[in-house]
Parts: sequence; structure tokens; C-alpha cells
Amino acid sequence: MLLWSLDETARQLGGVSIRTVRRMVERGEIISVRVGRLVKIQVESVLAYVASKAVPAHNSSCVGSLAWKGNDPCHTDAKAHLIGGQSLPTQAARELDVLLAQLTKRKLKR
Repeated sequence: MLLWSLDETARQLGGVSIRTVRRMVERGEIISVRVGRLVKIQVESVLAYVASKAVPAHNSSCVGSLAWKGNDPCHTDAKAHLIGGQSLPTQAARELDVLLAQLTKRKLKR
């Protein structure tokens, strides 16, 4: 089990304040451990918290130009962003598959 200080936890969460980290501990969102007089945070609980808050930034089935969608455009929530870390290789592969499927789709002649 790895432990971070409050300061390190705040930095790892993207530069939030130490006070925010303390509030997260009080709400039970992350787990703290007392080592003597020091308060340390379990790294695993921070990673689990971030994973639980992750929201895809877009709808992967709607990836691509609106011109490909015709009159049925896909909308995304501009406020939703993936929190922390890199995208997984499987996520990138899924998005590439969607794009390739749209590119290779034949249009019907009228």
C-alpha cells in the first residue's frame, strides 16, 4: 500500500488545494491513514476516486465530421472531460474503428 501526503495528493489531483483533499477525506471519497501525527492518503483510493469520476469527452459512436451524419448530428457535452491519465489503447482502437467504418460506408445512389 502506497501513501501520499496531503500536499502530494493535491498535486496528483491536478493542483487542487489541500483543503479540498481534507474535504474529500471527510466525505469518505478517499481513504486516509494516520501515521503518528501525520495524515497520509492511500494512493489506491485516489486512483479509484478518479476512475469513478471519469466521463468520456464525447460519444464514440458519433466520432467524425457532421457532414457524414446528414441531418442527424451528434452532440457532445463540452463540459465533460476525461479526468486524469491517458486514454486506453482499446479506447483509441474503438474510436479508430468507428472512423474507419464511416469512411468505408458506401452511400446509396438516388
